[in-house]
Amino acid sequence: MAGKGDLDEYLRGEALTLGADYFGVADLSVARQAVQEQGGEMLARFPRAVSVGVAMPSAIVDQLSRHTDRRVALAYRSHGYEILNRRLDEIASRLVSILQREGYRAFPVAASQAVDRERLLGLFSHKLAAHLAGLGWIGKSCLLVTTRLLNCL
Repeated sequence: MAGKGDLDEYLRGEALTLGADYFGVADLSVARQAVQEQGGEMLARFPRAVSVGVAMPSAIVDQLSRHTDRRVALAYRSHGYEILNRRLDEIASRLVSILQREGYRAFPVAASQAVDRERLLGLFSHKLAAHLAGLGWIGKSCLLVTTRLLNCL
């Protein structure tokens, strides 16, 4: 590949083909301290993060205010959590392979792997990366809120 822009576009195309609805590249320099505090020095050495997202079905999101209802909780856990997180992990793994073939260091961070269950923290904040990549903001639901799908851009 010729340059960084070409690689970004290639990765975007691959992510879409693999089922991503959102794609962005975040400059982590402004959040280095936060990344280091959460994930350690190893992760803080990465200057950028590739952020991919999959839109949660709106019928599930619309029911989240009733999260104490067992049926709503089961629907969210099954599709909104387990299935979508597996898809995100697969996309991340494939993009890491591409980056490595191009000579870059890359580290896939699982979509949902808690390293601190008390504070519900993962190794790295995917929401922070998505926000820094310009994909949206973190809403009251603690989900990424965005105004449009990638393929509508």
